[in-house]
Amino acid sequence: MKISVCIHCGNRAHDLKQVFPSLIIAANNSQGPVEISVLDYNSQDGLAEFILEMQQAGELGSCELSYRRYTGRDYYHMAHARNLSALASHGDFVLISCADIFMQPTYLQMVRQELEKGYTWLHHSDRYVGVICVSRQEFVEAGGYDERFEFYGREDKDLLARLHRRGAPHVEIPDLLSLIYTPWDKKLKNYRLPLSRNQMRKHSKSIYLQNIEEGILVANEGKEWGQWE
Repeated sequence: MKISVCIHCGNRAHDLKQVFPSLIIAANNSQGPVEISVLDYNSQDGLAEFILEMQQAGELGSCELSYRRYTGRDYYHMAHARNLSALASHGDFVLISCADIFMQPTYLQMVRQELEKGYTWLHHSDRYVGVICVSRQEFVEAGGYDERFEFYGREDKDLLARLHRRGAPHVEIPDLLSLIYTPWDKKLKNYRLPLSRNQMRKHSKSIYLQNIEEGILVANEGKEWGQWE
């Protein structure tokens, strides 16, 4: 069973450089194959050069590092970036994380142990609801992230709620994660519109509530999603 740690990154190379050593350690402690898959969402901050350095440094141990760059937009689109990060990877399970999250050394080992019990997906507490591990098949069949969530907020809660509604076996595990503090102006500056965090959350709330009210089981139904062009 290969687990792909999927990182979507748009002009956040500084954060990724800080957390990357923890990803490598967790991957090598996982007692099975792990891919670290980095999706570069048209970054202009040296992300490609950093990944190349890591690939050539010979310090990855047994884990695999893959990289793919998307250049179709000049601005960031949260749900689309998350979808591309999962679809660019190659594992049986996709663990979708972020560029600013540290993993404890035993984190991926715990994830693997739970998946080997037969769970289709697993998640964490509310603080790290955006980090989720799900079988590739279930992710695709659920339609990935709803790409109406263009801005920051609720695209992760929407996927979590949808997976709950779909009813596949799942488990909640301890976090074993920690977060880099990043100012909100840095997190939000690459989106299409110059909205505040609260404005973005308000924009996404109506979509989130609509999906709950309608009991949506498959996002993006009838649409092409996770497109590279």
